[in-house]
Amino acid sequence: MLFTVTEHFTKTARHGSFYLASGPEAGPLIIFIHGWPELSHSWRHQLRCFGALGFRCVAPDMRGYGRSSTYTTHADYALEHSVHDMLDLLAHLGRDRGIWVGHDWGSPVVWSPAITPSIAAPSPISASPTSPMASPSPT
Repeated sequence: MLFTVTEHFTKTARHGSFYLASGPEAGPLIIFIHGWPELSHSWRHQLRCFGALGFRCVAPDMRGYGRSSTYTTHADYALEHSVHDMLDLLAHLGRDRGIWVGHDWGSPVVWSPAITPSIAAPSPISASPTSPMASPSPT
């Protein structure tokens, strides 16, 4: 079954997050975190694909992007705030864990809770392309 992608918004005292979702609400959760300068929309194909496989898939607009809250100072964009935004989203979804997929700038956001088990216990997956300037591995 191919699920549609639906739009959602959640607001806490510290932040508002717009997000896209697809798949059965009771399915195992996958949260897709976009990189720079993208939006939740960049995950639309993955949301529908994994939703059809039975996963509940969510892709938020990160802090300062799209329809999520914006802020006035550089300090408001520190990594710790983005991590807490995502943990707030996890709580809003009624979950205590999920599979986290990060691309580009989304990668450190998903790594941070993974190395701080007292905050959450996600399963991070990072998808960042290698640099064309990177030298090949020695053989």
